Amino acid sequence: MIENAIQKRKIFEEVIKNGKYLFVYPILSVFLSKKTNNENHLSINLIGTLVKKKFLKKSVHRNRIKRLLKASFLLNKSMIEKYVINKNYYYIIFIYKAFYLPEFININESVIKIFNKIIKNYC
Repeated sequence: MIENAIQKRKIFEEVIKNGKYLFVYPILSVFLSKKTNNENHLSINLIGTLVKKKFLKKSVHRNRIKRLLKASFLLNKSMIEKYVINKNYYYIIFIYKAFYLPEFININESVIKIFNKIIKNYC
């Protein structure tokens, strides 16, 4: 299990409800930052992944896409960490929106573009 995963349903729903939506084909991302008052916490990035059963019927394919999204996030999270202000939580949910199995290169390019948009617009 990834240590940066959003595990609570309440947080997941809050991000979907209050977050900023960015779309770079084939990934829709929902981004939310929250300030914390506790000085002991460092900035934390948390990720969630979502692949709908409607788009890909086999769980093997959905799990593969989730692994690719998590791997791409882990490779590129240093891009966002440079701009993170202390005492902030950053929640990012990646929602896969295509009907085909992607290559890692395509997923990685989309995640990099999403991070660049987040840095440009919200940091």
